[in-house]
Amino acid sequence: MAFIANQRQQLCLEDSTYSLTERSKKMLKKSWAENFAQHIFPQINEDRFSVLYSTNQASRPNTPVKVIIGLLLLKEMFGSTDEELMETVLFNVRYQYALHTTSFAEQPVSDRTLSRFRERLYIYEQETGIDLMKAEIESLAKDFVKLLEINPQMKRMDSLMIASSCKQMSRLEIFYRCVSNMVKAVQATWEMGLLDSRLLAYLDPEKENNTLYRIDSSHTQSKLEEVCADAVRLREICAEGYQDVKEYMLLDRVVLEQTQETEHVRSLRSKKEIRTDSLQNPSDEEATFREKAGKKHRGYVGNVVETFDDKGAIITGISYKPNIHSDIAFCK
Repeated sequence: MAFIANQRQQLCLEDSTYSLTERSKKMLKKSWAENFAQHIFPQINEDRFSVLYSTNQASRPNTPVKVIIGLLLLKEMFGSTDEELMETVLFNVRYQYALHTTSFAEQPVSDRTLSRFRERLYIYEQETGIDLMKAEIESLAKDFVKLLEINPQMKRMDSLMIASSCKQMSRLEIFYRCVSNMVKAVQATWEMGLLDSRLLAYLDPEKENNTLYRIDSSHTQSKLEEVCADAVRLREICAEGYQDVKEYMLLDRVVLEQTQETEHVRSLRSKKEIRTDSLQNPSDEEATFREKAGKKHRGYVGNVVETFDDKGAIITGISYKPNIHSDIAFCK
């Protein structure tokens, strides 16, 4: 699909607004659609999103990016679902007026338009680390600051903790899960000969129940030491052929974070020696641990920057990091 810039269309003789009565036209001009059409829609920088499409101009042209971004903004403004938004833009002249599509014989959107665009954004961010939508929203916010004549020098910021959806795990659970995941990864490659019966037992759900859920608290430390020893041994066994496998990377990480080498033997670190950016759960490898205001948090932190003065205020920046990222670091 080729990227084609969306030129602001000229009104044609069959434009749907021509059929409105004078009273309806006046009401349309006084509605939110007028401000959106005149001050928001023209500021959308669709060239930013050209990297999501093919450079082959002979291929099918894309849905106008300005219309897609405008739809996403309207979706958030009115709290609509994708389905509700599609139905509304087909039959509501205010939405069409806001998106400059009143002269289109057929509205240039389908029930898959938004989901496909989100997929392109997600894939691009995974490949490059660049969030195009975030960059566009922050750019629009700066334009609105100028439009509202707000002093851009006055800013305030605040952070909020965002919990990870992953389960809170003990050290024993983290070790056990990393070992069992690695054993399953070896099983998937049909190289079971690398593993002895002790490691193969990690494939048995009954062993998991006995180790994690049916254990007396007085035996937790000894079980932790056993699983730790298995983790260290499995890490050595798989060191040559599995370095690029995600399960091995996590196993290697947990061993390095949770143990220390003394006289050529790896032993468990004390809890106080474990860093706050250590692995909290293999299912969410970026989540970190932080204690703030007497409360323990596992996950991430969001930071919001607001530009303000006596004329008004608008959010002009949003950041999202592991929760060990401090307010001072955000400020810098």
